[in-house]
Amino acid sequence: MTYSFCYKHFDTVENRLVFQPNLNPFDYEIYQLILEAERNIGALARLGLKSHPLKPTILRNSLVRTAHFTTKIEQNKLEYKEVEQVFQDYKKNPLTIKQKAQIEVKNVFEAYGYIYSLDPKHDFSDMDEPVLKKIQQLLMNDLTGYPDGYRTIPVALHDGDGHVSYQPPAFTEVPRLMLAYFNWLYTSVTGYPNPYETTVSNSDKKIHPLIISGITHHLIGYVHPFPDGNGRTARAFSTLVGLIHKDLATIKDAFSVEEFFDKNIEDYYDTLMAATQGDLKPFIVFYLECVNASLTKVLKELQRYDRIKHIRELLGKGHARTMFELISTMKDGEIFHRELFDNTLDASPSSIAKNIAKLKELGVIQPADGRGEYSVCIVD
Repeated sequence: MTYSFCYKHFDTVENRLVFQPNLNPFDYEIYQLILEAERNIGALARLGLKSHPLKPTILRNSLVRTAHFTTKIEQNKLEYKEVEQVFQDYKKNPLTIKQKAQIEVKNVFEAYGYIYSLDPKHDFSDMDEPVLKKIQQLLMNDLTGYPDGYRTIPVALHDGDGHVSYQPPAFTEVPRLMLAYFNWLYTSVTGYPNPYETTVSNSDKKIHPLIISGITHHLIGYVHPFPDGNGRTARAFSTLVGLIHKDLATIKDAFSVEEFFDKNIEDYYDTLMAATQGDLKPFIVFYLECVNASLTKVLKELQRYDRIKHIRELLGKGHARTMFELISTMKDGEIFHRELFDNTLDASPSSIAKNIAKLKELGVIQPADGRGEYSVCIVD
C-alpha cells in the first residue's frame, strides 16, 4: 500500500501554513514515560557521569553504537567491530571514495561531533534551519552527487519489494513546510510566538524536550526535505533538539537511542508510518521507550562498575575475590557452572563451596535451574 503526504499535522491560519502536531503531550501513557525518563536522567546525574572513571569508555561505546546502528538501519553492512576500527583509524588514515560503508560511519562520527559542540539550551540558533542543513551535509559528505540543502527533485520511499510505500510532498512545498516546523519549534521551546515578540512567554505553549525531539524525528521523515540521508538526519537532528533539556545536555553523548530503533525496527517503521496518517502517539510512545531503554543501559553500566568496585573492596584477596573476577566479566543473567571455579582455582571443593556461599550472600550470583549452575546478578 502506498501512503502519500496529506498535510496531516499542518493547518492554514490567516493564510499562513502552521505545524500543529496531532498529539496530546499530557496523555497519561506519554506522561508516565516522561516521568521515567526524568528518573533515569536524575539517577545518571547522581552517579556523577561527568567525573566517573567509566565515562571515556561509555562515550566511546555510545558513539560507536550510534554510528553502527544509524547506518545499519540504512543497510550498511559493517559489523560493530569494523565500526570500532573506523573510529580508531579514520583521523589517521583517510578513507578512499570506494570505501562507502566506512565513509558512512565516519560521517556519523563527524556529524555527532558537530552536534555535541552546540548548545541549543542557551542559543536557539544552535538548532535552526542552517544547522539542520549542516548536519545533513556532514552525514552525506562524499556519498551523494546532489547539491547541499533542501531537495529540488521528487523522492519516494520503497519497501523491500521495490514498491513505493510513501510519497513525500513535492519539493516545491519543502521550504514552507520546514518554515512552519521551525516556527513551531521556536514556540515549543521558548513559549514565545516568534523571535520578535519576546515580552511574555506562554508556558502553555512549551513542550517537554523529549516530546519535541520525537516530533522532530517524525517531521523530518514526513517531509523528507533532503534528496538523500533523511533517516539518519532525522535521528541526528532529533538528538540535538533533545539537548534543550538542561540535564540531558550534561550526558548528551553517553547514550544511543539508535541502537533500540534497530532492535525494534518493525515497530520503528510502523509507528512512523502511522504518524504520517495522523496518529502521532504510537511513535512518540515508541520513541520515549527507546530513550528510556538507552538511558537505563548506561545507568546499569555505571551501577555495575561501582558495584564491582565495592565488592572487590569487600572481598579483599583470596579465592572469593578470584572467583568474583571470573564472573565480573560476564553479563548479568549469564549462566555458568561451578566447574568454572573447579577448573580454574587450586582450591578444595569445600573451599570453593564456602566461597560460592559468600558470593551468593553478597547477591552477585544466584542458583540457576541446572545442578551446579549459577546466574550472574551483579546489578539485576
